[in-house]
This record gives sequence, C-alpha cells and structure tokens, in this order.
Amino acid sequence: MNWLFLDLNSYFASVEQQVQPELRDQPTAVVPLLTDRTVCIAASYEAKKFGITTGTNVADAKKTCPGLKLVPARHQLYVEYHHRIIAAIERCIPVTRKDSIDEVACRLIGRERKLETALQLAQKIKNIIRERVGSYLRCYIGMAPNRFLAKVASDMQKRDGLTAITMSQLPDCLYKLEPQDLPGIGWRMNARLQQKGIYSMQQLCSQSAAQMRALWSGVVGERFWHWLRGADFDLPEYMQGSIGHQHVLPPELRTIEQAGAVAQKLLHRAAARLRKMKMWTGGLSVYVSFSGGRDKSIWECHTRVAETQDTLALLNTFRKLWQSCPKGKPTFVGIGLYDLVPDFLHSLSIFDEDNKRLKISEAMDLINKKFGTNTVYAGGIHSVRDAAPICVAFSSIPDFEVPQKRPIKEQPRTISGGSVSSAK
Repeated sequence: MNWLFLDLNSYFASVEQQVQPELRDQPTAVVPLLTDRTVCIAASYEAKKFGITTGTNVADAKKTCPGLKLVPARHQLYVEYHHRIIAAIERCIPVTRKDSIDEVACRLIGRERKLETALQLAQKIKNIIRERVGSYLRCYIGMAPNRFLAKVASDMQKRDGLTAITMSQLPDCLYKLEPQDLPGIGWRMNARLQQKGIYSMQQLCSQSAAQMRALWSGVVGERFWHWLRGADFDLPEYMQGSIGHQHVLPPELRTIEQAGAVAQKLLHRAAARLRKMKMWTGGLSVYVSFSGGRDKSIWECHTRVAETQDTLALLNTFRKLWQSCPKGKPTFVGIGLYDLVPDFLHSLSIFDEDNKRLKISEAMDLINKKFGTNTVYAGGIHSVRDAAPICVAFSSIPDFEVPQKRPIKEQPRTISGGSVSSAK
C-alpha cells in the first residue's frame, strides 16, 4: 500500500444532519435556492434510496420523495467542517493532497504500507472523525499502490466502506467495475470507448499502452495504462487545466442583462483565483442555459486569448462574446478559464499597457482582501453585487476571506472557523 484515499459520504447533507438533529435519518437534499426550478447539489443516504442524486431536479425529487427535507446550502459551514476533518485526520497521518472539499489523499510510508497496519490506520481515522467532528460524518476509505487506484477503491464499498487493493489483485479485482467507474472517464469518453468496442473493464485492461494512448488520442491514455497496473506517479500540481464558476439564476435575475452582469461577477472571481494560483489563462468560455416551458437549450461560446490573468482584459473579451448570446429566459450562467499556464512558464508581455492593467487588478485584490470581497469591482456587476455568493466547488475549498480589522491591544484577535473574533 502506498496511498490512502478518503471520500466523505454525502458530505454537504451529512454536515447538515450533524448540525440539525431533526434532519437525522430523514431524506435530506441540499439546494442552492428554495425553489422547485433548481437542482439538488447533495443528497443524504436516505434521499439516495429514492434515486435522488446531485443534479436531480427539485420538483422531480419532491414527487419521488414527498417527505424530502430541503436545506439551503451553507457553504461556509461546509468549509469549516472540512478544516475540522483535516485536523482530525492529521492526528493520525499527514494529509498529502486535498483533492476537493470532501476528498483527501495521504501517502503511506514505512510500516504504514503493510496491509494489516494500513487497515488499522484507516479504522483509526474513521473513529477519530466520528469522535472529534461528528457521528454523522462517515467516509469511504480506499488503499492501493497508487492514488488513482486508492480513489477507485474508496468507491467500491459504499456507506462507511473500507477497501484495499494490492498489487497481487490487479487487474482482476477491477473487472467487476464498469469503465465509467474510473475517475476521468465521463460519458463522452465512455461513448468513445464503446465506439471502439470496449464495454467492460476486462476489455479496457487488455489494451496495450500504445492502444490506450490511441484511445485517448494522447499521453493521458498511457497514464491510465500505468495507473491500472499499480504504477505510482502523480502529475505536478500545475497540471490543472481549467477553473470556472457557475450560478443558477434566481427568478428575479432571469433576464439577459442580469445574467450578463452575474457572468461578469463570476469572471471577476475566476480572475482573482487565477492570480492567487499564480496561473495565466489562454482561453475563455461562457455558458448559458435557457428555459421556456418544457424546452431547454444551452448556448456556449469559446475563444482563445493572449495569456492573461487581468480582470479588465478578460471582461473586455467577455463583453464581445456576450453580444452573440441569443435572447431568451436564462436560468444558469457559467464561466470557464482554460489552457492554464503556471507563472514560471508564462512569457512576459512586451506591451506596457498590459502590465499597467494587471497592476490595477492586483491592487483590487489587495483592497478586497483587506476590506471585503465586494469593496472594489467592475461597474457592470453593481446591480448583482450581492448575487452569486461564494460557493464550494467540489474541486476547491474557498478561503472565505473577511475584511481585516484594526487590532485592539486589550483584546487580541483570534481566527476561528474562517471568521475574525475577539478573545476576551
């Protein structure tokens, strides 16, 4: 065993059940808004028994499960519990990677790699989370020779599961899975595999490294070939290819003008993340979902940009794209920045104007960090400045930064749960 991977069960819903005892053992769904026109973003185990999952329409979920409890999402609460869980895990073993708000990976070393010791460690982690964070925060744990397979193992036994994959079991132990059960194989890739006559894990595992490379049209397929055979290597952190933000529009914002303003706010946030990550983007995507009666359509637009991390430059590009957005009743907007390049691989601009604009964006970051997120922003988002609050994407954990206050000497400040308070 080289890796231990932990995945928290129905995380958002489990936190709500932990905090609100009246929800325990009740079918519960976490939603962005209390309206039938949105979707569930998390479902408890009790709700999943009715077929309710992430993405289920709320109106359909209520028909399927009349007793369903709907809870508005409280993203800062989920981040606070994330940090409490990390602290509990690190009483047993250092956390190597935080893959998302509800997934962490830990590298095993020395005696921890022995199967018996690793199983004992996993059980110890489960117990300490229950004792120190809450009895309703259950998790799956998978262990394997590499992180990829450890993640696969974590999903092989549901509800508080614990599964280990050893080198001697590969690849036979994977044959009961479907190709789409593997991380990184979505419905599009699964359709491509089926077009090539690959319907089972046994067929996929029988491919050579060269055949896998051809299936993925690149090196990704070859990486899959090695991972499925237990090879232990990880990609550099800077390999992240995109970042984005999305928002389901409440009824009062379902106009083209307001949707455009919300999209600009999301872009403002994405650009700030880009600078914090010390990354540069080479492309911008815009997505809008429209609804009219039973018909639903999606408009999307993509464009390449000169490598940038400047908010104003990206907003100018967005406004040009938005001119081609069709009329209709928008219900959802999304922004994506892709072809990301780390700071040390970025080629500096020879144009002084670009550098001046970037300094303006960096100054905005400093002001917003000191006085609050909405202190300085582009004028186009003024009407929606309080819309689309920071939410937790499963692949990232926001900081929820708060304005800095002048310290009071008699009452030194302490930071607890992401907010500033005074210690008396």
